[in-house]
Amino acid sequence: MPLGQSETCERELNAYFWGGEGRKPKGLPYQLAALRRYGLQATYFVDPLFSCCLGASVLSDVVDTIAAAGQEIGLHLHPEWLTDPRCQGLPKFAGPLLHEYTEVAQRSLIKTGLQLLAEAGAPDIRVFRAGSWGANLVTLSALASTGIRFDTSLNAYTRESFPDLVSRGDLVQPCFIEGIWEFPVTFFIDRPPRGKRPLHVTACTFAELRLALEHAYTRGWFAVVIVLHSFEFVRVAALDRVDARVGIQRILVQRFERLCRYLSLNRDRFSTSCFRDLGAIETPPVDEHPARSNVFRTAARQASQLLSRIL
Repeated sequence: MPLGQSETCERELNAYFWGGEGRKPKGLPYQLAALRRYGLQATYFVDPLFSCCLGASVLSDVVDTIAAAGQEIGLHLHPEWLTDPRCQGLPKFAGPLLHEYTEVAQRSLIKTGLQLLAEAGAPDIRVFRAGSWGANLVTLSALASTGIRFDTSLNAYTRESFPDLVSRGDLVQPCFIEGIWEFPVTFFIDRPPRGKRPLHVTACTFAELRLALEHAYTRGWFAVVIVLHSFEFVRVAALDRVDARVGIQRILVQRFERLCRYLSLNRDRFSTSCFRDLGAIETPPVDEHPARSNVFRTAARQASQLLSRIL
């Protein structure tokens, strides 16, 4: 549903970007501080299209916050913003997923996104991720024409991700496609067998994250891609109410801290990196079979998910 012309989304921005008010907000600044504390690198994918509706100053604040922390900024695009009449001079809304647009339209959106990020002060953008993972092979061709070198839109768990790529479910390591290095989101096989589960900090236990990392290390993988969003450590109830409060997802925060600590203590085996720092990509033949979990880890995750709704 399009936003009202006077809608500024101030409360949503305060909650989902900054983590709300109070002594211990858990939004973007908290994540950046934790990464700095543990000496880790990360890439934050920023969707600049919202600034066409809500103003450039908020985008500049987000970009400045990430850049000041020494972390990388990548381009992110959610075409849903095109439903807002304040998005002038852009392709007409054709659906919420990027692959629903022609190559000309995708190239236009990508170029606009890069321009908006540059105007907000973002350094040179090297990497892209489609909103809701909704990219296709046309997206990669459009990206290559703009000079972007990397993409991380391939998520085998999501049907909307690269529906035109035959090998979409088998790729676990970087591969060169349509002039772009594609870095798939890492996944493992869940047990009981429920298919591929992506390495998403809020959707896996620490034991599952560690399983996938150890599996990748023993098999000599080049890369592991772990997903995290800026809003996932907060719980917002009835945000449309004047007295709405932002709570903390304590279990998820603890899991994030454990993952950061684990990576920091094992930096002799695992090196976190931004895409801007990658040189030549060499992916020698390796065992690309994903890790397989077991029923005990699955049960532990389900229990953790239940507890996170209560605590």
